[in-house]
Amino acid sequence: MRSRSARLAATAAAVAILGTLVAAAPAVAAPADNAAPVAPASAQQIAAMEFVAWYPNKTQCENGGAYYLRHGYSGYVCQLDPLRGWALYVED
Repeated sequence: MRSRSARLAATAAAVAILGTLVAAAPAVAAPADNAAPVAPASAQQIAAMEFVAWYPNKTQCENGGAYYLRHGYSGYVCQLDPLRGWALYVED
């Protein structure tokens, strides 16, 4: 019984330390190169754009969108689909 409460206390302490470290970590700013629109895109806006690919997370989707901006496209949108991941749409 005593070892269980010791493990519980150690786990709680580790979670508290991890939470403190995460809260103290500096925020990473997005690139300031006029990339993606800030507001969520409407269905009409997305319908006018070209689908590119699915990405497992938002960061990879935004990096893909930045790639298309560097190669002449005028904008991009990353849209979350809970079943498939992040969809990248680009605007010519």
